[in-house]
Amino acid sequence: MTTYAVGAIFNGEKVLEKKFGWIIRIADKTIADIQPRSENKELEGGIVDLSDYSVVPGLIDAHIHVVMDGDPNEDRRNLSLVEPLALSGIRALSNSQQHLDNGVTTVRDLGAWKGVDGAVRNAIQSGIVKGPRMVVSGRGITTTGGHMDPRKYTGDRMPVDLVSSIGIIADSPWEARKAVREQLLLPADVIKLNATLSEHVRRYGGQCSPEMGLDMLIAICDEAHGAGRMVAAHCHGGIGVTWAIQAGVDTYEHGRFMTDEQLDIIAEKERFLVPTLSPEARRIDLGDAPSDPEVANWYSMATEAMYDTVLRASRAGVNIVAGTDAGMPHVYHGTVSYEMNQLAVAGLSNIDVLRSATSVAAKALGLGNEIGQIKEGHVADLIFVNGNPWDDPKILMERSNIVKVLHNGVEV
Repeated sequence: MTTYAVGAIFNGEKVLEKKFGWIIRIADKTIADIQPRSENKELEGGIVDLSDYSVVPGLIDAHIHVVMDGDPNEDRRNLSLVEPLALSGIRALSNSQQHLDNGVTTVRDLGAWKGVDGAVRNAIQSGIVKGPRMVVSGRGITTTGGHMDPRKYTGDRMPVDLVSSIGIIADSPWEARKAVREQLLLPADVIKLNATLSEHVRRYGGQCSPEMGLDMLIAICDEAHGAGRMVAAHCHGGIGVTWAIQAGVDTYEHGRFMTDEQLDIIAEKERFLVPTLSPEARRIDLGDAPSDPEVANWYSMATEAMYDTVLRASRAGVNIVAGTDAGMPHVYHGTVSYEMNQLAVAGLSNIDVLRSATSVAAKALGLGNEIGQIKEGHVADLIFVNGNPWDDPKILMERSNIVKVLHNGVEV
């Protein structure tokens, strides 16, 4: 057993403060006991004194792509075609470790090629290498010409069977069921689908269009839920979101143009919105608008809408989850603290910002009974912080403020 003397605690739901701080005991990777420290006397031998620091649960990034770096010059469209599989694996491992180094002890990967995400997850779980806990989807289910159809970039003269990408194509309910089953072979922990896309309507100034019909969405959710997997949907708005809600999708990724009615239903059904504000926010920070005029116009519409959508979702009672979309241009791995700050900019309270990357995120990953909170019986994923992030979440953006990271009860 290892014992820590700490200052104030954010336990995943609320702040716990005592005059002399707290004692946390950890045994067999889990939190065995949490007790207030009775008085400010010299600590007994064997107790690790971190009483000058606050403690929060290990952070969770609920939307990443571990096979991509986030370098804006990276050839994301063709990388899977030209990069050797072994190099993809090394890249993915390195990216995953960036999270752990920055206090992110759990990630959810929502699209990778050639089973790389599952291989890295397995290597971490087996103890071969160090890294965060990984929840992975394998390839995302897309349609012909859909958001994850790689032939948009390679040209239709290349047979789809020869193209490896983060998407798998299905064009009917039975093909969709087969696509789910193929991801379960990985085995995938979660199923990713694409409910809407903007590529077909950008030239007309549109926001998005549905990518697959309600029948396919129902088939995917039925197959996934029957296998005990949650379903995550890339979606921005319109009838495609309404169909995703009707089909039973669990987490809604991006959601730039969702209506109040859609948000109310998501809240009522206690599902989750993962806004992924970082890609657009980073471009704004850097003054790096997309070079394609149609894409630039769409980004402008999305940026104008996204903060308002998050605020409306929060007011409606939607469970909001922190996810960076790491791997997209300028969105580097290990930067969920930046996404958390963007949620604060959108209007979330500091406590809700912290919940979005801890207890609420854990529930969105189906792991609410294991991680995301500092409580007896939960896994000892903890970060010790110089300062109180519930007063100012931005302190987590400064790596030097993260004094120590525990993952599965072990110091990183």
